[in-house]
Amino acid sequence: MEDQERDAGSIERQKTELTGSSKGDDRLTIMIFKGAGKVRTVKVSLRLLMGASLFLLFYIVATIFLTNAFFSTSRTTKIQARTIAGLTGELGKKGEVIERLRQRSSLLEEYLKEGKEQTPEPMATVDYSDSSLPKVVDINDLTVKSDRSVLQVDFKIVNTQLQEEPIGGYIFVLARLKGSEEPDVWVYPSAQLKNGKPIDYRLGHRFFIQRFRTVTANYTLNKAIDGQLILEILVYDRNGGLILKKVVEA
Repeated sequence: MEDQERDAGSIERQKTELTGSSKGDDRLTIMIFKGAGKVRTVKVSLRLLMGASLFLLFYIVATIFLTNAFFSTSRTTKIQARTIAGLTGELGKKGEVIERLRQRSSLLEEYLKEGKEQTPEPMATVDYSDSSLPKVVDINDLTVKSDRSVLQVDFKIVNTQLQEEPIGGYIFVLARLKGSEEPDVWVYPSAQLKNGKPIDYRLGHRFFIQRFRTVTANYTLNKAIDGQLILEILVYDRNGGLILKKVVEA
């Protein structure tokens, strides 16, 4: 009877030990040595340790990802800032160009308006052409503008040949005051005269036309203009032959 009781107690102890060991299987025992003969035991749950490890791993990965995202965003922001600064600079320059063009356009409009108001009509004065010369060119739409000692003469030299073959040569415009006892003669282009004609015809204003061409003669005179002008237009061919002599009172 006693043997049966001892066997039963032994079995209960074994069950208790097995149960205790199965309950402690999910814990990790950490032994800390503080000195000779001093040992401290700490038990840590494996589930808690694995959870902490997973959290630490997730934290490291998330930190790396967020850090890379931050630097990438920072680089993108800097690039965009430089791009915006460049575009702003270009916009400012284009704005300055537009403003200058606007100012020039305003000045041009004012100039054209003043020109329309001041441009004289083609002169309707008596003129004279030497009929003994070949009628191959003529002068049309002659206008004269004067301002004190500045004189400007504009006209068209027209090809009057029937078949409009190209023709070229040289032009002189002589100007003098009408009725002056000792008239000064102003020559365009500047050239020396002999017997009222240029010595070297090749110094004249060169032209080559199929139909017509506008010519502008500008003079800076040695005195202010006060009176009527007599203009004498001389046209030479390429060989120096006089092909037109036109005298106009302006």
